[in-house]
Amino acid sequence: MENMPRKAAILGTGSWASAFGRHLCHKWERVVLWGIDDKQVRSINQTGTNPDYLGSTVLPPNLRATLDLGDALRNADILFVVVPSQVVRAVMAQVVASGSLPPDIPIVNLAKGFEVASLKRLSEVIEEELAALNPPSAHPVAVLLGPSHAEEVALELPTAVVLSGTANGDWSHWQAWISGPFFRVYTNPDIAGVEFASAFKNIIALAVGMADGLGAGDNTRGTLMTRGMVELSRLGKALGGRPETFAGLAGIGDMITTCISHHSRNRNFGEAVTAGHGSPEELLTECVQVVEGVEMAKAALKLGEKHNVELPITKQVHDVLFSGKPPRQAMRELMERELRPETDA
Repeated sequence: MENMPRKAAILGTGSWASAFGRHLCHKWERVVLWGIDDKQVRSINQTGTNPDYLGSTVLPPNLRATLDLGDALRNADILFVVVPSQVVRAVMAQVVASGSLPPDIPIVNLAKGFEVASLKRLSEVIEEELAALNPPSAHPVAVLLGPSHAEEVALELPTAVVLSGTANGDWSHWQAWISGPFFRVYTNPDIAGVEFASAFKNIIALAVGMADGLGAGDNTRGTLMTRGMVELSRLGKALGGRPETFAGLAGIGDMITTCISHHSRNRNFGEAVTAGHGSPEELLTECVQVVEGVEMAKAALKLGEKHNVELPITKQVHDVLFSGKPPRQAMRELMERELRPETDA
């Protein structure tokens, strides 16, 4: 590969894919988004906007979109996966089957979640699909995660994230090429911890939103975020993550941002559920964007049972979403749990 990469391929045409692609255009000669929505692709190419997701924000001329997967992949120096977590496997299977993936290029996932069916991290899902390549190819796999609302990245508001990947990748090289004037990238070798932390915090954002919908205050938000970090750390360590990762951008940084922001689809969804705007099922059908915390609540509860880790907030969020438990009852049960020292493991 040349020292100066020229083409970045992005799978996805949603808000995060478009905002991230806009950012990359500061350094990259060409950025190509692959999508399946003809209307979005035409809008990006003909008007330089993606009104479904980014309103009137103008996209640079060196960014374009395509419905042709081969067109997006061909001659790419790096591939970014920016699709909902539960379709990462299917999309990567299409990439492998296309025969257009350049050999050995890095593949970086930006989706936040676990695959519910397998309880696997998305980097593991990507590696499993890459194993079907013929001939085999040694693609480094990484994740790029942290407090990064698409709306703010598109406006070039200062943002910092974490790049964490497999040992066969030169991530300091890609750190430089992904960073930009308003987008700072740190590296962290703890890919398991980074992935888990950034996925799990969506559950706590749902809990904070539910509390907001019930009219709870700042005390409640602080309690849920703090005790949510306890649950995140307990299960994260059981899955091989490092405590210092949970205190970083992918952990507490992403937790705070997602729980307090009006941009947060997870916080907003939780609030809509308890404010009486509809059942969880009805509200999900109305959502333009994926609420990743809903599926992650299923995965986290299964992982907690598997590793014998207690997750009281996660359990109540799950029961409100999937078992019809009244939200006020869920809050009351959390408050009336057996008293214990704060530092209990």
